[in-house]
Amino acid sequence: MMQNGKLRMFFVRSFFKLQTSMNRPLILSLAILLLTAASTHAGNVTIKGKITHPLSGEITFSAYDGRLEYNQTERTVALDKSGNFSVSFPVTTKYMDITIQHGDQASELMLRDGDAVTMSLDAADFDKSMRYTGKGAVVANFVARHVLDRGMTPNFSGDMQPLMAKEPQAFISESKAKLQEEMDYLEQHQQGLPEDFIRSWKAKLTYSMYYNWLIYPVFHEMMKGGQAPSVKVPRESYIVPASIPMDFNDDLLSIPSYRNVVGSIFDNRSGGLDSAGSVLYKNADSAAILARQFLPEKSREFYFAYRLYSGMKYATVGKSDSGYKSFREMYPSSSYLPVIEKAINLKRKLGAGQPAIDIAFTTLEGKKMKISDLKGNVVYIDFWASWCGPCMAELPAAKKIKEHFKGRDVAFLYVSIDEDEASWKNAIEKKKIEGIHTFEPGGWKSRLAMEYGIKSVPSYFLVDKDGKFVTEVTPRPSDTEELITLIERALE
Repeated sequence: MMQNGKLRMFFVRSFFKLQTSMNRPLILSLAILLLTAASTHAGNVTIKGKITHPLSGEITFSAYDGRLEYNQTERTVALDKSGNFSVSFPVTTKYMDITIQHGDQASELMLRDGDAVTMSLDAADFDKSMRYTGKGAVVANFVARHVLDRGMTPNFSGDMQPLMAKEPQAFISESKAKLQEEMDYLEQHQQGLPEDFIRSWKAKLTYSMYYNWLIYPVFHEMMKGGQAPSVKVPRESYIVPASIPMDFNDDLLSIPSYRNVVGSIFDNRSGGLDSAGSVLYKNADSAAILARQFLPEKSREFYFAYRLYSGMKYATVGKSDSGYKSFREMYPSSSYLPVIEKAINLKRKLGAGQPAIDIAFTTLEGKKMKISDLKGNVVYIDFWASWCGPCMAELPAAKKIKEHFKGRDVAFLYVSIDEDEASWKNAIEKKKIEGIHTFEPGGWKSRLAMEYGIKSVPSYFLVDKDGKFVTEVTPRPSDTEELITLIERALE
């Protein structure tokens, strides 16, 4: 079961990554799934144990622990000859979500500062045999049993994807029913669980459902056959996100799904309807007004920090600088400032007229190259991934642009942030993607992605014949006329 669970978890992560880049109004970068607000719960946990019938010689524990930026803590430890292991893992939230990977099997674990658990596991019967003792074992055993009975918690969100084909009221009703199943399971197995964990678990799943309500309008149309980013959304679909209660609590900021909702709830409903059929609001200024009206202090600070950070992808350097100045005036001591400053500095390096960051790479054919080797050509850089639906949706438009500039000094460089090399190669072959291709292990944390500050895909950059960035916000292939005009000018 856990092998399937592992694969399904990968699907859910990919599903969320797809959500992050559907279109410009939905600025839901991967970062928002990985955010961990500043917390007073920083500390460590100890995990040790013994694995019989091991599937490999090591076990890996990982968790996302960034603030606004992507950041993953990972600890891989070797098993001794008897299958024993021990690891200390940092925790930055009250209950840290930790993924366990051993061979082709996976599970999850939730621990808080000071916990010290001992795992016993027969990998030949991975699901049923996982047990914990020690401080934190009650919560750990509940989570392990939940994985066995209901799957990993990201699957809860994945289970809602098929429901998005349904009309608004049916979707709301059926997603609530799925949440109730989880609440019933918790009630049946909550004996001995700490009250604060119960509250956290309920909030984690509830806001996961609300996040799916937020993305429903676009995904509903996609499930019916539309394609992002050009999908047109009927206003009636916004009844779903408008049904999310304006109920926020700063105590929940350590929960990723709560932050997902806080960071997106006002912007994503722009131009939609409330449950009574009235227009909600029409612009970002109104979203900011609503954030001030409904969000408590710490949640409001997070909202404005995330809005500024994630919006940089589609903002000019001037606009980003202005937003940063305003945020710093509002929150001069914010813990988010260092991350935003880092992003602003990178934005300046990627600005129009700046020299393109001269990354070295290896092509699909094994050739060593650098961006500077392409001087004399206009270079269109496309950061993409094989699992990214919006990336795939751009391919027909990209093909037309390549045909338009065939035989001219224009190069198309595709930089994959796939984590699996085989998936990368298969997508190139299956989709017949022409251009210069490169891949580097590490996915979002690969050197190439980090150098260019990639937080979501697809992401694009245009470099002129002198090796300088042409524009601060590069059009997608589907913005065909705009992109062709820019390339034509750069060729002059």
